[in-house]
Amino acid sequence: MKIQLTKISETTSVIDAAKKMKEQNIGSLLVFDASEKVYGIVTGKDIVYRAVALNNLQINVGQIASKPLMTITKDADIAEAASIMGNKQIRRLIVTNNSEIIGMVSEHDLVSISPSLYDLICRQH
Repeated sequence: MKIQLTKISETTSVIDAAKKMKEQNIGSLLVFDASEKVYGIVTGKDIVYRAVALNNLQINVGQIASKPLMTITKDADIAEAASIMGNKQIRRLIVTNNSEIIGMVSEHDLVSISPSLYDLICRQH
């Protein structure tokens, strides 16, 4: 589980978001609104599919962010996380404790721990 997550304002341009991802060598950013409430996530794939491929680089991350944020509690087991990822066709889950974001678990994290979970994730797609 990754515990140091990077947040970005929903008004940030997709270009600046991509630069931030490159600078920090990360694949996703949590998106927050004017009240600083995190409500979505933007990934490199989102930027490519929803902005670059459509030649629409003038938009901000709030317009392409995946929402609602998909979460799992810190007490959930990895099989449950794999099942949710497969069913929702996502690669990342935000981990919460009493509704507070405490980290993120990725498909890569799960498969690194237990390669057999890859089948569970893919079976759901």
